[in-house]
Amino acid sequence: MTGSYKQVLITIIVCIVLLILGFLIAAVARRILNARKYAALDAYRALYRRTISKALLSGLTSAVIDDLRARPLSLQWRAVEEVLFERIADAAHEKEVAQLFLQLGYRDYYENRLKSKRPITKAAAIDKLGKMLSDSSTAALVNILNTELTPEVLAVTVRALCRTRSLEGLRGILERLPELYGKSLVSHKTIESSLVKLTADAVPIIVSYGEKFDNPKIKATLLEALSHLPATPLSFSFAAAHLSAPAAEFRARAVRVFGSHDTARNMVRPELLLPLLKDPAWFVRLQAARAFERLRYERAVDGLGTLLLDPNWQVRNAAARALANIGDASLEVFLNILQHTDRYAKESICEEAQRTNFTQRLIENLMSPDAEIYAKSREVLGIMHSLNFSTPLHENVAKGDNDVLKRALVLLMQEIECPPAVRAGAHGNGERTTA
Repeated sequence: MTGSYKQVLITIIVCIVLLILGFLIAAVARRILNARKYAALDAYRALYRRTISKALLSGLTSAVIDDLRARPLSLQWRAVEEVLFERIADAAHEKEVAQLFLQLGYRDYYENRLKSKRPITKAAAIDKLGKMLSDSSTAALVNILNTELTPEVLAVTVRALCRTRSLEGLRGILERLPELYGKSLVSHKTIESSLVKLTADAVPIIVSYGEKFDNPKIKATLLEALSHLPATPLSFSFAAAHLSAPAAEFRARAVRVFGSHDTARNMVRPELLLPLLKDPAWFVRLQAARAFERLRYERAVDGLGTLLLDPNWQVRNAAARALANIGDASLEVFLNILQHTDRYAKESICEEAQRTNFTQRLIENLMSPDAEIYAKSREVLGIMHSLNFSTPLHENVAKGDNDVLKRALVLLMQEIECPPAVRAGAHGNGERTTA
C-alpha cells in the first residue's frame, strides 16, 4: 500500500508540473502571437496613415478605396478603422473620412450588429456609428432609442446621435426625454454632456422643445445645453424668460447662458442680470458674477462690490474677477474694500487683480493723464504692496523699459515701506513723478 501510495503521489505531482508547464507554454505562445499580431497591426497602421493622409491632402480619396478594402475584423480592417477614427477628429476632413467609412462598408457592418441580442455588442456598434459621424444611421439609432429598455445601450445611443449632429436625431432624443427621465433610463449628465456636441442649428429645436415641455428637469437640461452651444438671440430670449423662475436651479442655468459667450455683449441686455447679484441662492449669485465678468457691464460695479464681502468664498472670488475685468470703472469699489478691515476680502481682490493682469493695468495708469485714475490706481497699488502682493511691481522695476514708470514704482514702494514719520517728509504726498 505504501509503494502504491507513493506512485499515486508521484503521478499527481507530475501531472501538476505538466499542467503548470502547459500553462506557461501557452502563456508564452500567446504573448509571442500577440506580439506578432500587434507588430503587424502597427505596420498596417503606419502604411494606411501614409495612404489616407496623402489621399486627404490631394482630395482623391475615391482613388484609394480599393487599397483600403479589407475583410471585416482582419488586421487590415482594424488598422484602417483606427486610422480613420484618428483623422475624423480633424474638422477639415471629417466629411471625407465619414464618406470613406461608408464606402468601405464599416457603416453596413456595424448597422448589422445592431440586431445583436447582446447589449455589449449592440452598444459597441452604436458607439462606432456615432464616432464615424454616420448621419445616415440616424433612423436606425432613433429606432433603438424608441424600442430599447437597457439604460447602458440608451446612454450610448444618445451620445452617438449627438455626435452625428443630426437634427432628426436630436428630435428623436427630445421626444423621448420625458420617458428617459421619468424612468431614470439615462442620467441627466449623460444627456447634458451629449447635447453640447451639437451646433448652432440645434438651438431653434432645443428652444421649441423647451417651450413645449413643463418638466423642470428637461428645462434645466436644455438651458444647460444652450449655455454650451454657440450664442444666438433665440437662446438668450429663452434664457431671459427663466431669470425670475421660482426654482434657483433654473435661474442659475439661465444666467449661465448669458455668461457663456463673449459675443453675448452684442446680443443681450445686461441690466436683466442685475437683480441676480442679490439672489438668495449663492450659486445664482456666482453665475451672475461670472456673467458680468464676460459682459464687462460698468453698471454692475456696485452690485459686484457688495459680493466682495459675500459669505461664500466662490462668490467673492468671482466678483473680484468680474471687477478686475471691468477695469478702471471698478477702482472706487476696489479702494473701498481694500480699506475694509476684512483681510480675506483684501487678499481675494489682490489675487484676482494679479490673475487677470489688472495689476499691470494699474501700473500703466501711473502714466495716465487722468488725475483721478492716476490717484486711485496709485493708492490701490500701495495697499497691494503693503499686503505683500508686490511681484508685478518688482518685475516692472527690474525688466521695464520706461524709466519714468520705474522711478514712480520705486518711489511708491519706498513710501509704503518707510515709517509714517519718514514718509511725511519725503515724497509721500502721492504727487506724480515727472521725467
